[in-house]
Amino acid sequence: MTNLLEVEDIHTAYGSSRVLFGISLDIKPGECVCLLGRNGVGKTTTIRSIMGLTPPHQGKIRFKGQDITGRAPYALARQGIGYVPEDRRIFAELTVWENLDVADRSAKRPGRWNLEAVYGMFPKLRELRDRQGGVLSGGEQQMLTIARTLMGNPELLLLDEPSEGLAPVIVENLLAQVQSLKQEGLTILLAEQGLDFSLALADRVYVLQKGKVEFTGPSQQLRDDKALRDKLLAI
Repeated sequence: MTNLLEVEDIHTAYGSSRVLFGISLDIKPGECVCLLGRNGVGKTTTIRSIMGLTPPHQGKIRFKGQDITGRAPYALARQGIGYVPEDRRIFAELTVWENLDVADRSAKRPGRWNLEAVYGMFPKLRELRDRQGGVLSGGEQQMLTIARTLMGNPELLLLDEPSEGLAPVIVENLLAQVQSLKQEGLTILLAEQGLDFSLALADRVYVLQKGKVEFTGPSQQLRDDKALRDKLLAI
């Protein structure tokens, strides 16, 4: 099966501070692939490099066989890559409906995701449609961010630390919603520190250490091997 996304030997830095040292990964259509690792190992930088927010200074990124290395984020969104950032980036002064309407007006891609579809996926957002984004709880903001991204009808969804800072019951609900997206066939690249959340979703994992891929394999292998988990992920 042809890969939807290919990342080949990327090196990325913030100024003179190098973060990624030759990251390579691939994702097939319909897969959920997870980037795992401790804080500061390069998970978010990998996502940002793919999305063009922190372009790599070496290496290649291909989406559907086309070189997209360093392309502007808005252009990548129009090509079919959706990005859910770690800090959510909702419009705090706008209502839930207005946040979604902005996304709807800027959407350039056809597909099934529209206002009614995202309300169907996240019924709570319909209840909160007249509430300002800035007063939503963390879990509600995360739902809104994902819903807003879906309005662009992406083929690939980049999720950066979606469970961070959320209460366990909210994480369980979010997990069920992301699993539903996976079952619909959406391709997902997930950067996440929460091991249980990740292994419940991922088909394959890449474990990062110090800006490099230390391990790659099926999530089942990591789930079944406690010694391997402890070696790669224990604090």
